[in-house]
Amino acid sequence: MKIQTLPFLLLLSTLAFSQTKEKISLEWKIPKNDTLKYKTTMNVIRLESEVSNTNDSTSIFSGEAFEKIKESLSEFNSDIKYQTNLFVNKNDEKQIDVEMLMFNDEEDNAAEKLKEMITQLKVENQKEGKKKKSKDKIDETEEDSLSFKNLYKDLVKLNGNVVLRGRITTGGEIISTYYKNAQKNLLSVLFELPNRKVEIGEKWKLNISLIEMDQNFVCDSLSKENAVHIEEIIEKEGEKIAVIKYNISEYVIGDFNNPMGGLFGIDSNKKTFMKISHIATGYFSILQGKWINYEGTMEIESNFSMFGGKSKTEFKLIE
Repeated sequence: MKIQTLPFLLLLSTLAFSQTKEKISLEWKIPKNDTLKYKTTMNVIRLESEVSNTNDSTSIFSGEAFEKIKESLSEFNSDIKYQTNLFVNKNDEKQIDVEMLMFNDEEDNAAEKLKEMITQLKVENQKEGKKKKSKDKIDETEEDSLSFKNLYKDLVKLNGNVVLRGRITTGGEIISTYYKNAQKNLLSVLFELPNRKVEIGEKWKLNISLIEMDQNFVCDSLSKENAVHIEEIIEKEGEKIAVIKYNISEYVIGDFNNPMGGLFGIDSNKKTFMKISHIATGYFSILQGKWINYEGTMEIESNFSMFGGKSKTEFKLIE
């Protein structure tokens, strides 16, 4: 019995070895004059705040003011819905244009609404001696969040609801390097491919830089992890799907030496650090050349004054 089983085991071993050494091509395959559409989720959740609510006489903002701004931003981000469209560039069939649109259910004229809002803000600012009672603080925060959200939606609507543009090759290389780093990062984590054939388990890097500091920051140490790989190939009902894993993380710590930092509650005697990580799993159809599903989580942790604390953003792409 052992003699009969041995050749079968050797065959399985050979097949497994050949699969791991197979070179796999990941490419976007979008028919000309067609558009690949993804319902896109970018849900921001604030987990923990670094800033205390105690007032600092040297700061132009109180801890309470910081919390109010962050709460409004978090509330505003959590409700926004997006759709991302990918289509062949009209001048080059080897290039793919990417546009992310924000859904805007408002039917009113955006320019008129924006004008009305600005006028209303001017009127409110001219009122004197108006003070809110403590019991109205929750309602005030909700109103501020709603106003900020409506203002953002109206500004975006003036630009055709486009919040992200980019361009990649069919091999997944980013060629629109002229956009802001934040936009390039988003394009990279969602749509960049290795632009070469890779084996199962072979790692490649994204064209990404998550942490940005200016000349006021002096770094003591940093660390980076930038690894993407195909974990396995699933073959089922004529479909061939690559399971792709993302493990991206960046960390820096040092001194933030800004003479104006005290006005914003920054302690010059305290080391400033920031850590950003992105963990994701995507299912890419090799035959159809598109994401079947993509889900990831980006976490940010920092003690940098106003936006310090912990937060995470949940990313999803669903066709």
